[in-house]
Amino acid sequence: MSTRKPRIQSKHGCAQCRKRRIKCDEGRPDCKNCARRRAECSFRTYDPVPRSFLARAPQANGPSSSPEGSVASISSPTFLDYLPQDKLIVHFPDALRPRIRHLLQHFAEETSFTITHNDAARAAWCAAVPQLTAKHIFVLQGTVAISALHVSKHAETESEKKHFRDIATYQMNMGLIKYREAIARVSETNAESLLAFSVTATAWVLYTTTDDFQALLHPNEKRRGLNRDQTVKALVATTSKILRTLRGVLVILVPCWHLIVSGVFKDVAKRDWWPYAMPATSDAIEDDKRLKDIESMWMRPDRPYEYCFDALRQALKTLREDFARVSQLTVSDNAPKTRYGKLIDWTSVMSWPIQLPLAFLELVEARQPEAWVILAHYAVLPAQVEFVFWIKDFAPNLVSTAALVLGEQQRNSIEWPAQAVGVDLDQLYSIHRTET
Repeated sequence: MSTRKPRIQSKHGCAQCRKRRIKCDEGRPDCKNCARRRAECSFRTYDPVPRSFLARAPQANGPSSSPEGSVASISSPTFLDYLPQDKLIVHFPDALRPRIRHLLQHFAEETSFTITHNDAARAAWCAAVPQLTAKHIFVLQGTVAISALHVSKHAETESEKKHFRDIATYQMNMGLIKYREAIARVSETNAESLLAFSVTATAWVLYTTTDDFQALLHPNEKRRGLNRDQTVKALVATTSKILRTLRGVLVILVPCWHLIVSGVFKDVAKRDWWPYAMPATSDAIEDDKRLKDIESMWMRPDRPYEYCFDALRQALKTLREDFARVSQLTVSDNAPKTRYGKLIDWTSVMSWPIQLPLAFLELVEARQPEAWVILAHYAVLPAQVEFVFWIKDFAPNLVSTAALVLGEQQRNSIEWPAQAVGVDLDQLYSIHRTET
C-alpha cells in the first residue's frame, strides 16, 4: 500500500493550484507556486484583492484602510482612499460597494495597463478618474464597466462571467445616458470627462462586438439560416459601428485639444515625441512596398478617375505613415519585453482609424473593394498588440470580414494580412461556401 501523503488543497487558492491539487499561499498579485513556475496566476487578473481584505473593506463614509500585503498604491491618492473619502461611490447600493471597490482596485492594478501606453500615463489616468468623477458620474460608471468586463474575461465559471458582464453592461448603459447628454455640448468644463468615458466606451464596443463577429463568422446550427449576403451585411454593420466609435473621439479632441494636452490627461494625450514616419527596418520597407502596391487597384490607365479615389489615396497614405511610425516604435527582438509589450507606444496602432476620412468610412459601408483591401492591411498593426484584452480579436475579425466582403475571387489581395494575423482563408471560405 502506498504511504504517499495526501495533498493539501487550499479552498480559496488560485485556479492553477486548485487544478494541480496543491496548497496555495494565496499571495497577491501572484501566488508563490505560479511565480516559481513562471505561470500566469489567476489572482493577477481575476482576484487581485484577497477575500479577507474585501470582507473588512471600509464603509463608504468611514476611514480608508490598506492592510499590509494589498496592492500597492500607483498614484496618490488611490481609488481606495480617495473615492470613499469624497463619498463618490455613494451612488452605488450599500451591498454593491465592496464589489465596486474591488473593481476599482482591479482597474488601478490591471485594467489601466490596457488603456495607457506607459507608467506616467497610467498614473495620470488613475489620478484623473476620481477628480473627474466629482463633476461627472459617468466617468466612474465607464471605469467600473471596463474593469468588470476585464474581470469577466478571466472568470472561472459561467455564472461568475455573467455576474461581471451584467455589472459591466448596466454601468456602461447608465453612463451612456449622461454621456450622450454631455457630448451634445462639448466645452472646457466637460471635455476631459468626455474623453475619459469615450476611451472606456471604445474599449467596451471593441470587446463586446467580438461575440457578434464570432457568431457571424463561425455560425452554429441556429444561425446557419442566414445567407451569405445577410452575413456580410451584418459584418459590415458591426465593422462600421467600431470605426465610427473610434472616430467619434474627434468630436472631443478637435475643439479641445489644447486643453487636453495641458490638463490632467497631458501625459496620456501628448505625442509630440513620436518619431518622423519612416520605415525603420528592412521588413518595414517591404511592408511599405506591399501597401504602395494597393494603389494599382485604382491607379491604372484602363480605369477612369472617380471621386472616391481621393479618399482611398488619403487613407492609404496615412496608413503607410502609421506602419512606418510603428516600425520605429517597436523595440528589437533581443530587447527585454515590458508589461506594455514590444511597442514603445502600443496606442500608435489605433491612430489610423481615429483619423479616417468620413468619405473612406462611407466607402467601407458601401463595400467598396479597395477600401476593404486597405482595411484588411491595417489589421496587421493591431495584431501586434498582444496584451490589450479588448483589441486581441480585432485584427482577425477585420481580415475575416474583408475576406467575405471581397469574395474568393479577390483573395490574393489580402493573402499577406491574412497570414500576418493568423486567418485561415481556406477554412473561412469553406464555412461560408455552403451559404446560399
